[in-house]
Amino acid sequence: MRIFYLHWHEAELKERMAPLKKAGFKVTGHFSTESPPSLKDELPDLAVLSLDRLPSHGRAIAEWLWEAKKRQHIPIIFVGGAPDKVSATRQKFPNAIYCQDRDLINLVTNLQAEQIKNEKRRTRNEE
Repeated sequence: MRIFYLHWHEAELKERMAPLKKAGFKVTGHFSTESPPSLKDELPDLAVLSLDRLPSHGRAIAEWLWEAKKRQHIPIIFVGGAPDKVSATRQKFPNAIYCQDRDLINLVTNLQAEQIKNEKRRTRNEE
């Protein structure tokens, strides 16, 4: 599973990506507020957007992700954040997934298992 992780602090981003990489996920990240993320090479299977720093910027990236039809299928997980920031984000993105950092690995692992199941079902239905 390819994961795009957004967090607005480079050193913290590397720390947050490490457990996902250790679990075997292919993770790319973005931290710069001065340039937009590039997803031209390969679209991720999942986007993880941190609400712990600059949550309004994370919401802007979520809008950008889902505004193009070719990216609307990508699930977004918002991680962390102050309760008022999470609440504001939930109002704007009710179809996104929300969790705390400590729950992220289990959530991503479960989403991957669900994705594999769905692919197997799809393959059987095509046969």
